[in-house]
Amino acid sequence: MILSSQNSCNIYTSKLCETKRKSKSDKIISKEQNEIHITFCEGDSLETFENDLNELRGNSFLYFFKKRFSTAFISIISVLVIMFALISASIYEDLLKKVIFSLPFDWQINDTVSLSFVLIFFFGLMMMPSLLDAEGNEFKNNLSSWFNKDIRKLKRLKLGFSIYDKKTIINLYNFDLEDEEHWINRLLLKTLINRFYTINLFIRNDQIKSIEKKLEAFDVLNIEVIKTKKQTNKGDISFILSSKEQKLFSLMQLSSTKLLNTQNKSVFISLELFEYCGRNFFEDQKGSKEQLISGFQNFINRSFDDFNFISQEKSQQIYFTKQSNFKDLEDEEKRLSYYLRNHIEDCISYFDNPISLLILYYYVKDIVLDEKRTISILEKFIETIDKKQQYELIEDYWFNIAGEMFDSSSLESFEKTNSSFYRKLSIEALNKLVFLFERNGYYQQAVLICKYLYEINPNKYSVTICSLHERMGQFEKAYDSLPLKLNLGKNSKPSDTEIRYFQRKAWIVVSQRKDELKEEGLKALENLKELIFSHNDDNEPLWLWHYYNIKANYAEWNEDYDLSIENFKKCLAIPTLGAFEYGATFVNMAISYRFKYLTSSTQNFDIIDKSISIGKLGVFLKQSVGDRDEMPIVLHNQALNILSKMLNSNEDEKLYKEVVTITNEAIFILDKTNSIKRLGMLLIENYIAKCFLQEDTSAISIRLKNHLSFLDENETKQLNSLYKEFIKVDKIARLDYLDN
Repeated sequence: MILSSQNSCNIYTSKLCETKRKSKSDKIISKEQNEIHITFCEGDSLETFENDLNELRGNSFLYFFKKRFSTAFISIISVLVIMFALISASIYEDLLKKVIFSLPFDWQINDTVSLSFVLIFFFGLMMMPSLLDAEGNEFKNNLSSWFNKDIRKLKRLKLGFSIYDKKTIINLYNFDLEDEEHWINRLLLKTLINRFYTINLFIRNDQIKSIEKKLEAFDVLNIEVIKTKKQTNKGDISFILSSKEQKLFSLMQLSSTKLLNTQNKSVFISLELFEYCGRNFFEDQKGSKEQLISGFQNFINRSFDDFNFISQEKSQQIYFTKQSNFKDLEDEEKRLSYYLRNHIEDCISYFDNPISLLILYYYVKDIVLDEKRTISILEKFIETIDKKQQYELIEDYWFNIAGEMFDSSSLESFEKTNSSFYRKLSIEALNKLVFLFERNGYYQQAVLICKYLYEINPNKYSVTICSLHERMGQFEKAYDSLPLKLNLGKNSKPSDTEIRYFQRKAWIVVSQRKDELKEEGLKALENLKELIFSHNDDNEPLWLWHYYNIKANYAEWNEDYDLSIENFKKCLAIPTLGAFEYGATFVNMAISYRFKYLTSSTQNFDIIDKSISIGKLGVFLKQSVGDRDEMPIVLHNQALNILSKMLNSNEDEKLYKEVVTITNEAIFILDKTNSIKRLGMLLIENYIAKCFLQEDTSAISIRLKNHLSFLDENETKQLNSLYKEFIKVDKIARLDYLDN
């Protein structure tokens, strides 16, 4: 096949959006002025294309005649040739018999006619190869098309385009989807190249080499590649995507902030998550960790250049353009969320883009049982924002996740902020947040974090607070926030063993209230203070908590309940501790408030109400960590807080019922663990509450009597004191074994 030297093919990239076809249901082919536009979509058949071509041509008698006549003509000629061959063979056979078996014989006119037919047939057979091999022989083509389906289709296509001028410009869109064996390349492209002078092919950027090879195989000599700038789509072109591209587009949507349902914000894409899910989430790709799904990177490039689905303004911040039409992928989102939940640690180590971690957090936040795993995502999110300097993500997303920083100096806010992420983030993450808040202009938020971290290193955070006030133009506050002098330590940071030695020594003395060892215990506490505050490094939160907790207990021992409460508040101001430590602090602080109420010269119910409310919070925090060891003691103290109020107040049935409930729970735990620690106090508390409620106390009374011999001196004294107080106000029935 030799093509005209005038024939040329132009290959355009990044211009698929110029297609005249607007949906898959539209016609494959259309015409305007001197141009024909043909847009292929996956699934389009040759029959559909022929129908669209016929409709475009309209009703033409000449076209109908050629199409029908050529088929009928070849059939008639074929039949005549076969009949003529059969007749000639029969005549040749009769003549040959006469020559061999009937010589001599009379030569007649019939024999002359027979010989003529035989000679014509003979010379016809001799000429047949030349006739069939002759250039441009229509008979050969017609005969071939009768036996070959592809040739018949090719002939129909050629005939269909025959009415159009050869100078008509042909625009082909999306033809790069299929391989060489598809009818697009095998029949249509071949027909168009043979017929028209100028053909424009609009393809994907990565398919240039492949299309050039196809054109060279058709002997196209003039091939020009025209790389245009990215075009703005005039409409939705997602219909031209292949099934594989549709699948990848869905995965790209799943790997985006579309999940967050944020309004008036760009929908960012995580290519890390896109790639990770492509390698691991698809069933057919599991196990192929070293190889990316074929076409992944190509699809990303196509989404940038060819489809205009995504764009990029900043490093690692890729977002969907307005040309992207999102799908409803609720079921896929749910399936992916459970997959990611099972691979959180793997994702955290793999992702290095804050957008990836943001999307990961929203996928798993409602289905992760261990909150520490969620916190690890947020800490990596903070780290990558700082590392990649994408500070605006704090303003855009952080406060929707964690809310605003609380005021750690407000005891009343603790219950409301108990579940706050700020209480669970590491000190390192909080330090990074101070910097990120400052970069975003959230100076007051940064100040609150510094106040929260202050006890860890007063020197360090006082300077930071000063700097933040100065940035806000609050120069007097900035100056006042600086200490009069720095407490510069001369020693290196002590070891954990040194700290724990003095902790244990000071605690054992105060917990047993051993008067003879009190001075030795106070000396151990002073040694502990010197170790903690004799260096310039950050202190461990747990060191500080133990120090202030022990100090509060010594103040309580000295009956200085205000100082005790003040030190317990310092315990609550220490950051990054868990529910165990905070719970113990509230329980102990409630005890100090109870003692303050009981020793006050005036009856102030606000104090005992405070004791009950923070004691209840302590119980809740202790229960949240499943602390069975200390739970009976915690419940005993809360029962005692309530009974201390009921001793001098109006009867409140609800509070007595609460005492019965919590003491029953504590007694049950002691029985299950075979422990008798504080069992005597729990039994008398249970007895007092049941007396008021007029419930049967016989069983609890007998058990208390049998247990008295197991009480130590301190518990016996406390039990008798409580019993006598309620007897004094005539609120319970007497117990003979206690009266004696």
